Amino acid sequence: MLNRFAIAVSLAFVPLGSQAQSHLTVTGQWEYHDASRMEADEGLNVCFQLDATSVARNPQLQQWGGALCLSNPSEGAKLLGVVQAAQRPGCKYVAKGTATVVLANVRLLPEDEMYDERIEARLMQVRVNRVTSALGSDCDRSITSRGFASIHEAIAALGTHPSYAGVSASDFVRIDAGNGYAELDASTQMWLPRGASNMLVTYYEGNSGLHELGVYRYEGGRWHNASSDVLPGYTESAKKFKGTNFYLDSSNGRPVLRSLPGREAWTYANGRFARQR
Repeated sequence: MLNRFAIAVSLAFVPLGSQAQSHLTVTGQWEYHDASRMEADEGLNVCFQLDATSVARNPQLQQWGGALCLSNPSEGAKLLGVVQAAQRPGCKYVAKGTATVVLANVRLLPEDEMYDERIEARLMQVRVNRVTSALGSDCDRSITSRGFASIHEAIAALGTHPSYAGVSASDFVRIDAGNGYAELDASTQMWLPRGASNMLVTYYEGNSGLHELGVYRYEGGRWHNASSDVLPGYTESAKKFKGTNFYLDSSNGRPVLRSLPGREAWTYANGRFARQR
């Protein structure tokens, strides 16, 4: 969704209303992309997808859905805590996070030969920041699973999961391949979300009413607990029951995560679960 916006010093620009030169405090998800060592002319960019509250406070951003890129990506990356490593030719480097930042010089760049109209801004200050995906390279794909084509493939890989070693498809009482949903028994469910082909949501509800929910990512032939990376606000109780503020709801036929106490629905998109609006 967030593509590079080429910025030329001599390019004319159109200020966004009277607030063009003022500072804006906004919150949103950011993505760092560095393709400067690739043949494609993509270069370095840091772009934001602002949350609904930030967009509502700044009507001049609504037309573009709260998407903007930084005019100072190198400086902005440092402010956002992206630790740049030695780059290999032909590799693209990516990092992601969420932050509350102060922007200045918000402006609209006109359409040119390469890009549509787009918004850029200068990152002045980072007030709150959380890196959700540390800097990595697409050159690391050789050690990362290509993902599962179906819930059946995910089940087949459970043998490497410490809690499900030895489990096979024959142990499941129900498998809904169309929705990526499976029930191991009356109290244990699993879900392979669309758009998250190497992840598996596991949910267990005990007789005492306490329940455990975890999100696991399959990489390098192993399962890794990715709950804190992809579930904003994920917590663990003092008794170590993971994810007691989330549960898996499949009552409507299509699985979805919900959080307590308000039963808000959370769906997977862009690398993490977010509250459904």
